[in-house]
Amino acid sequence: MLLLTALLSATPVHAAPSADESRVLAQLQSARALADLGRLSSRRWTVESGLGAGTVVSGSIEERALAQQLATRLRGLGLAVRLEPFPVRAYRYGPVQLSAGGEPLVAVSLHAAGGTWGTRDGVGYLRGNEAGGHRLRAPLIDAGEGYRADYDRLGDVRGHIVLVHRDLRDWPPAQISEAAHRGALAVLFYGHPGATDHPDALRQDSMWGHDRIAAVAVSQRTGEALRRRLGAGPVEVALENRADVEDGISLNVVATLRGSELPDEWVMVAAHYDRWFAGATDNVSGVASVLEIARAVRASGLRPRRSMLFVMMGSEEAGLEDPERDWLAGSHAFVVQHPEVMRAAALLFNIDLLGWTSPKATLVSTPDMAAAAATAIADLGYAGAVETRTTFGSVTDAWNFALLGGAATHHVERFTPDYFSIYHTPVDDYRPERFARLGDDLHLLTLSLWRAANAPRLPASLAALAASLDMDLAAMAAQWPDLPVGPTRAAAAALRDAAGAVEGRRGAAWDEATNRTLMSTRHSLLPWLYADDGEFSQAPRPAPQLARALAFGRTADALGQGDPAAAAAALAVIYEGRQCQRLSPAVYAAERGFWTGDGGWASRFQQRAAPPPSTLAEACVALAAPAGEAAALAGRFRALRADALEHAADDLALMRAELDQAAARLREFAALSTPPPRTVAPRAP
Repeated sequence: MLLLTALLSATPVHAAPSADESRVLAQLQSARALADLGRLSSRRWTVESGLGAGTVVSGSIEERALAQQLATRLRGLGLAVRLEPFPVRAYRYGPVQLSAGGEPLVAVSLHAAGGTWGTRDGVGYLRGNEAGGHRLRAPLIDAGEGYRADYDRLGDVRGHIVLVHRDLRDWPPAQISEAAHRGALAVLFYGHPGATDHPDALRQDSMWGHDRIAAVAVSQRTGEALRRRLGAGPVEVALENRADVEDGISLNVVATLRGSELPDEWVMVAAHYDRWFAGATDNVSGVASVLEIARAVRASGLRPRRSMLFVMMGSEEAGLEDPERDWLAGSHAFVVQHPEVMRAAALLFNIDLLGWTSPKATLVSTPDMAAAAATAIADLGYAGAVETRTTFGSVTDAWNFALLGGAATHHVERFTPDYFSIYHTPVDDYRPERFARLGDDLHLLTLSLWRAANAPRLPASLAALAASLDMDLAAMAAQWPDLPVGPTRAAAAALRDAAGAVEGRRGAAWDEATNRTLMSTRHSLLPWLYADDGEFSQAPRPAPQLARALAFGRTADALGQGDPAAAAAALAVIYEGRQCQRLSPAVYAAERGFWTGDGGWASRFQQRAAPPPSTLAEACVALAAPAGEAAALAGRFRALRADALEHAADDLALMRAELDQAAARLREFAALSTPPPRTVAPRAP
């Protein structure tokens, strides 16, 4: 354990950047990046969209135009640039026309939700009752939170448009499904996390293809005003919003600077360029930063040893057809299209929201590169202002690069709580005072990238990766003493030892082969070790099943104590437990079927746990009225707990097998007496 702790917590030695590093850093100009940020975020489009002014959405005319503009900028720096197409589900929206009692209201269509009319794969649909089926006119009714209990209280809502307060914790597509199931004609959403700070702001998000009925968003203030009007008497609403959907094409912009010595090893900086509204922070700040870093590298006159990629990705906000998430489409496409980059990635640095005025930042890193991250932070004198973490969230492209692509990945997080009140709203516009830390972040990114592009021996440490994993497994074993964690911990220790033998071998003759072995081994191993924990964050692979087991066990205990309210609360800790209780059984069954579907990002490595057994739905129904059968119901939840633990044990076995394979490969390499020759010809992306 002392060795594991030392591997993860060693204090970096502070040293000033080298002469070449300083030469590149000296070319950075945050003022120029800010100017780019202002110009790009203020760009408006001639095509009017019901998604909100300034929006650049997956597969749209605006997205293609912006991609071509960015490609031109990168070519102007002397870089080789290509536009890489990939398929997406593309939506097009007409302006939203909404009124209540004849008074016009401001609204936006919610992405991948329905319209009152339009086309789906070339076939038209009409949901209106006037203006040739384009406009829907119906009485409005306040459906509260928009779940089963609200509709049970209201009674029949068929023929009505429902006003629904958006869920503040879970994504709202299921609220659309519940409204459609109850016969509502359309949904007006209001409210979102942080809405009280900007009550007139509209919030945009994707609804994952939940388009059975029209759905639009109004502001918090508008929603509250409509509720007051409903309290005084009937309100009639008229809505028209065209929504067309078909297969489309999105684009990744990929610029290459070929390395002088190792052209088929890669360092990459990436940011998505699609956005909701002006998107100054999310993510024009990232786009402007990639442009500035590319310009600084070129202006330095230095050529890196490894090839550098400057990538602008489309369709981060939406684009995939996927039951778990439809975002991160561009990075998913890049990972799938370029395994040669993922397999030989010295470092991928993802940018999403950069430079935000905050005294603290977090540099998120894969465990193998955590020490290198800490060293760069110290060498720039940022140790008191930037901390490190080794777990990613599944809401940025860094997830795809690290947990799907298995590459060494960095990602900077810098925001304060007030950021979330402007997230995905028109208030995310350009205001220079919001980006006081842009210069600091640009220096940290550029130093990290340049070092990775030129280091003879990469600092990647699979021994540190194994140590980090073992810490997680040790905590798991302490909480679940009956779970067979020991063999997987032993496999992690074997990987640590094998990696230590490889990483301890020094000498210029071995550097290239050692680097390639460590990079490709990480690429094959990392995606099998972790999963989405059900709350959009990284955790060891068994974690989602263990969260279920804990919730099911506590539910059973509460039932055994005769406390159904406590049982319901215990079950609601997990997403499926919340949904099965608050959705109508038929809606829960439909949503559960949606979650079960095969998707783009999770299916390859099973990084998303399948829904619990269908018996959970039956137990949820019984939980609503457990009188007289609490003991039997407790037994059903204990059976669900046992099922979850069995799946967790399977996950541990899978991890153990992958760890064993990685260790065997490293031991084979360590046994070589002479460096192996290179036999693979370089191939450019």
